Amino acid sequence: MRRVLDAFLRLVGAATLIGLAVGIALLIGAGYWMRVNDAPRQADYIIPLAGDSGRLIKAAELYHQGFAPVILLSNSVELPVTGLDRLRWEIGFPNLDRDEYHMRLLTVLGAQASVAGSFGYGHVSTVEEAEALREYLKGKPARLLLVTSPTHARRAKMIFEDILPHCEITMVATDEGGFGTDWWKDQYAAQNLVLEFAKTAHYMLGGVFRSTDSEPGI
Repeated sequence: MRRVLDAFLRLVGAATLIGLAVGIALLIGAGYWMRVNDAPRQADYIIPLAGDSGRLIKAAELYHQGFAPVILLSNSVELPVTGLDRLRWEIGFPNLDRDEYHMRLLTVLGAQASVAGSFGYGHVSTVEEAEALREYLKGKPARLLLVTSPTHARRAKMIFEDILPHCEITMVATDEGGFGTDWWKDQYAAQNLVLEFAKTAHYMLGGVFRSTDSEPGI
């Protein structure tokens, strides 16, 4: 019995070391395998995923380049008002709700007429966002030109291809927020890539953040 236990513990130890080595190798190489930026191609919808406003800017650029006739907006959860928000309003910053802000931004970019509608209501994760889009499309196949941040692109494409297998997915990254192969030398890139690495592993292991959870997580 002791020999069996010793053999089992050695096996567990070896598996742990191998798993750790693979994880470290994947993390170090994240500057290569996490990089996704498809060449834009003709689509039915341009969809800036919820989050960074830079995604709206890139979406407007793709619209003006004629890659799709319309832009479809994502209705993610609206974060609660903070003390900093109130102070910004006091010193003169405009108090705009999300929808008005998006339309004003697209107006400045000359793309306000491109908005065909929106999908979802209060989704808190990329999985819920993809599920909301699937519901909006009602199971119909479509060519989707998705726009997101460079660090988010790999996980987002994986999720949307899983949830919308009948759709043609093209994932375009914004011009800002990129990362190099030596990402650990840049503090901003390092923080975002490590977080995305963890989120990707979480998704691949079956984890999903949902709006029904006590704490939202995007």
